[in-house]
Amino acid sequence: MLRYGEKEIQEFDPQKDLEIWENKNKRDYLIKMTLPEFCCLCPRSGYPDFATIYIEYTPENWVVELKAIKLYINSFMNRHISHEDSINEIYTILEEKLKPKYMKIVGDFNPRGNVHTVIEIDSNKLIKNNDKVEISEKSDIIEAIKEEFRVQKESKKTKIKENFHNKRESFKDKKEFSDKKRDGFNKKRDSFTKLNTKGLKPKLVKKDDKS
Repeated sequence: MLRYGEKEIQEFDPQKDLEIWENKNKRDYLIKMTLPEFCCLCPRSGYPDFATIYIEYTPENWVVELKAIKLYINSFMNRHISHEDSINEIYTILEEKLKPKYMKIVGDFNPRGNVHTVIEIDSNKLIKNNDKVEISEKSDIIEAIKEEFRVQKESKKTKIKENFHNKRESFKDKKEFSDKKRDGFNKKRDSFTKLNTKGLKPKLVKKDDKS
């Protein structure tokens, strides 16, 4: 025959039995609870796992009744559940029931097999769906800005290349013109050299000389 405590724990249903009270205080304040006798069963081996559960929350409209949270935590005693799943369940149930402004749940499990596990869920550190959408939108904007910057950069590179090409072509044209002038000068110089070699002086013709 079950004792009344065993019966309460065994039959406890957090969806209907986790009692909550109205929060009549309008100022923000922090509620801290320590539950040092948490126990559950390893889902693989069946060995017991022990932990201290730390609950902190800033209530909005509701607070959890203390006996109810004690019974809920004790209801894990005969359940096969992992460290991670147990703490996530506690967080989910309290979040759905209380809808607090802030909440943090920590499960500090006793070492087993030389492993010490601490599971922590902090509402300030969680990325919620709306935040994910906002982050996604920001990422899209950032990518669009990056793409625009890349296009501008490529356009600038193209203009620089075109300017360089135009300057190079202009330089080639000037060089060709300079080469032609130099060739003309060299021809005249060669002509003078030949005349000097023969002892003749070149006849200089003035532009205004009509004869």
